[in-house]
Amino acid sequence: MKAMKHNIIYIAMSLVAALSLATACNDQLFLEEQPKTIYTVDNAFAKSSQVDAQLARTYYAAYSLYAWIDGNIFGAFSGSPSSTLLGYGADTIEGNAAIVNSGSAFSHYDNLDALNGRFLNLWNALYQLASYANLAVYGADQVEWANPSEKADLTAQAKFFVGYAYLRLAECFGSVPLVEEFNQDLRYDYTRTPRKEVYDFVIKMFSEAAAGLPDYPAADGRVAKGAANHFLAEAYLAQGVETGDSSNYTKAIAAAQATISLHPLMTKRFGVRANPADKGTTGMFGIANYEPNGNAFYDLFQMGNYDRSEGNTESLWVLETPTYEQESAANSGQRNNSVVGCAQPYRDLRWADAYKEGAVGPWSSDAKIDMKKYPYGTAGPYCGGGSWGMFGSNDYIDEDVWEGEFATDDRNSQVILIDPVVMDMNHSMYGQIIKKEMLTEPSRYMRVSGKVNLPDAWGWDSHAMIMGQGPQCMFGRDIYGARSAETYLLLAEAQLRAGNKDEAAKALNAVRQRANCTKLFDAGEIDIVTILDERARELSWEEHRWPTLLRLAKEGETNTVMQEQCRAHAQFVHDNPVFAGTAPKWSLFPIPLTVIQLNKDAKMDQNQGW
Repeated sequence: MKAMKHNIIYIAMSLVAALSLATACNDQLFLEEQPKTIYTVDNAFAKSSQVDAQLARTYYAAYSLYAWIDGNIFGAFSGSPSSTLLGYGADTIEGNAAIVNSGSAFSHYDNLDALNGRFLNLWNALYQLASYANLAVYGADQVEWANPSEKADLTAQAKFFVGYAYLRLAECFGSVPLVEEFNQDLRYDYTRTPRKEVYDFVIKMFSEAAAGLPDYPAADGRVAKGAANHFLAEAYLAQGVETGDSSNYTKAIAAAQATISLHPLMTKRFGVRANPADKGTTGMFGIANYEPNGNAFYDLFQMGNYDRSEGNTESLWVLETPTYEQESAANSGQRNNSVVGCAQPYRDLRWADAYKEGAVGPWSSDAKIDMKKYPYGTAGPYCGGGSWGMFGSNDYIDEDVWEGEFATDDRNSQVILIDPVVMDMNHSMYGQIIKKEMLTEPSRYMRVSGKVNLPDAWGWDSHAMIMGQGPQCMFGRDIYGARSAETYLLLAEAQLRAGNKDEAAKALNAVRQRANCTKLFDAGEIDIVTILDERARELSWEEHRWPTLLRLAKEGETNTVMQEQCRAHAQFVHDNPVFAGTAPKWSLFPIPLTVIQLNKDAKMDQNQGW
């Protein structure tokens, strides 16, 4: 989150400016067919920096596929591509339970159709990313390079994003139109390329990217060999499922191991909040830098700890968020990794009659709250930053995966996955964690994730405020595109599918040992659900959960694993006390109806179940 922001975020904006500027010239020059003052794809790439500028725009687009709220708070209500990819409505994440209880939940699967805006938003965002990346590849071929290795590096980065976009498209939608090179022609005759062929292309792109990228990022935020091999492993897994060819699993194992060899897990405390000798404070609330209750997993999600340059060997790809000062200097529009939507509005929760002692709720506006201990009260960081509750966890990732022998786990500790205590000083349970059954609406209670919030108020400053509420805008807090912990989980799946359960258990246990779990797996316990559960423990609020689920069956066959996960855990189906939802009757997202209708010169068939 340092110099990289000038290379990626700011240059992205300067390219937009460059394409719109016209310098002074005489009328005759202006009337030439391709005046130099008007940029087209044929003259926009005269030097290497312009290729890097286009690549920066590609990175900028990728950020919007991972940030829960990317500065556009109200856009989150209309179905952002990031929240869809991150699992909104799947088995891990949903909206405010009040929305779920109203019957308008995304996990009310019977109500979904191909006109749902989430599907079109995701489709458009992924094709836009592919287009940006293909344009960077095209631009690289237009430049006369003084340094061929620079061309190879930038081209490899661009191919990474081409492969990434089509991996997500094929996982989510199955067979999709494949545009392998930059094309600016307006067409209405696209046809769907079989999913297997799309995966073949994805594997080619990631393989070429891995071959051309350095071992480690040249600057914070850039992709390198570890990220390319990580997603290559995922592509081989998907292709193995799609084709039934088990050799893909052997290749997935090799790709995953290549990443792991470069990026060992962080197993010890590190970084900005791990030094007991540090007596300083950070942020507007003067919170101590040293957190004595932290652990290695907790340290992964502290501002200033994300990048390899900051000592984090586990990070494969980090999406850089500018500081307030950097963003203001660039005048680049709001990009602040907002936390406003990622928690329950605790202020709205009410005591059940048997526990009411004056104030209507443990965190209600009429409660007596120590504002020094809990700045901004229930609109403060401890309760998720005055959340509007657009996104929230469900029972599966809050409770179910931690039951019994799975409870002892650093990832389940109150320093990173928090149960807010009663904040009403007048209540007999002040300072204690409550049980959700003590509330009038137990299904609305959820835990606060330290991955997407800064719950002890460390690091917040005055620029974090919006709309007169508590701190919400996390300027400078980066986002993981991938960590090697997930690579271990891909490795476990590949070993399982290759018939090596012992090795699958070893890969899972490597992640669990880092989290100081008392429960470790035996080979006989490993199946795909075991791996999905472990992904939920390690990667909730991070992983692109829908792509994970949707790649688990061959196109045209019933995705029983995905359907059962949603039946057993999705918020509307499982957590809701009022409605009785059903599992999805489909196995892939639908091709957006708008896309089918606009493609008037060729038939584009719809996916089964829609």
